Amino acid sequence: MGREPRRIDWQALGLEPGASPGQVRRAYLERRSLYAPDSLATYSLLEEREREAVLARIEDAYQRITGSAPPPAVAAGTPEDPAEPPSGPPPALEDAPGAHLRHLRLGRSISLHRVADEIKVRASVLAKLEEEDFQHLPAAVYVRGFVVQYAKLLGIPEPDAVATAYLSRMEAAKDR
Repeated sequence: MGREPRRIDWQALGLEPGASPGQVRRAYLERRSLYAPDSLATYSLLEEREREAVLARIEDAYQRITGSAPPPAVAAGTPEDPAEPPSGPPPALEDAPGAHLRHLRLGRSISLHRVADEIKVRASVLAKLEEEDFQHLPAAVYVRGFVVQYAKLLGIPEPDAVATAYLSRMEAAKDR
């Protein structure tokens, strides 16, 4: 047959042979999420081609074990930027540092993907920074570095002040 599950297929999903269909599906979704393009777990560990090769092994393992195509992955892409730059002054840095950065970026007609390419931080992480989605951001030390680099790219005179304001807001959100 050639498509029978092999020991390596079970290992690719982190399961023992004979796991239930529900366990296989959960393991597949967890592994797929772990190696997703915006996953912080593998951000600096794997090159893009290595990450894609691991995902291909996971997909193949799921198909061999279940005999069916994997469930569709939920895309965690970044929202598209509006066509028109924002009008008016940016939100106050102290009140909404993420929105402040987004407003300045859009006012300069810079795409989120360009920022990501320039400062070597995934666009999905930058979107979470702008949205102040603190629970889905990495540790504060990384966030500080991301914000400083982002502010420098935008030409903000005191990038450390932006990072301090951002981390203050992040800490305040944790206390709630």
